[in-house]
Amino acid sequence: VVPTGPHPLAQYLASVDGRYGATFLDPPWRELFGRSEPPLIEPFNVVGRILTYVAGAGATHLLPVAEAMLTCKHKFPDEDSYQKFVPFVGVSLA
Repeated sequence: VVPTGPHPLAQYLASVDGRYGATFLDPPWRELFGRSEPPLIEPFNVVGRILTYVAGAGATHLLPVAEAMLTCKHKFPDEDSYQKFVPFVGVSLA
């Protein structure tokens, strides 16, 4: 999971993996992805930073994955509704 802004999941991962926090939650990373417009030049190599983190990863963190079922209706009442399953990662920040 690579954060492109402040996100509770990124905060959780940083709390269990200091290297993750140092790589993806430092001020330059936050500034780059916190802008409303992309910069004219990339201040650092984003792909290189991700590859460096993955190459040095020494542990796998188990994250609870859940699924929500959504019932969707069409615009017209004569059409049947349908269901979609949406997976998500859930963490407790408490």
